Amino acid sequence: MATTPLSNAFISLNDIINNFLISYTGPGKLIPDAVRTEVIFHARRCLQEFAYETIKSQFVEGPTAVVSGVARALPTDFVAVISATNTVPVPNTPLTEVSKLVDLTTETFFIDYVAKTIVYGDSGDATLTYLSNALTTDESAAIPKLAEQALYACMIYAILANREKTRPDVLQRLLIEKTDKLERAKSRLVFTNFD
Repeated sequence: MATTPLSNAFISLNDIINNFLISYTGPGKLIPDAVRTEVIFHARRCLQEFAYETIKSQFVEGPTAVVSGVARALPTDFVAVISATNTVPVPNTPLTEVSKLVDLTTETFFIDYVAKTIVYGDSGDATLTYLSNALTTDESAAIPKLAEQALYACMIYAILANREKTRPDVLQRLLIEKTDKLERAKSRLVFTNFD
């Protein structure tokens, strides 16, 4: 699975779940009786809801050596391909110039979504850039701290929306708060470079 290193700009999903349980659940709090598994479910579900447009969910695998026509397994967190490039040494060049590479970006790969494999048309060093659902499958996934409050708001709304006796006016207020925090997170992250 693709990994994003934790730094001061990121927080793990596990930490978000723990912080949520401490801050929002328990006697006298907004959600008096949530259990950890319920919070985990809604945390992952909220990430699915806005991961592709708010949180960076694009990963790069490679470069790795590939053989023409041989199927390679896709990453376990693969959702969709963004690009697959294959570079090979320039033909008929002296060994000192082998480091010069040609980018073969024109449809030199085939993805079998059923078998979860990719087949490259040429041998060489391949790099796969893909959308990932890693943010929703692992509690150690790194989430930008700029999106943390939006995730909490989404989790609160999702948990209370699935309860029978939540007042409609409270749900409406929580939905507005969730939408507002999500838009704020998007505007913060759009110009952020985590590289």
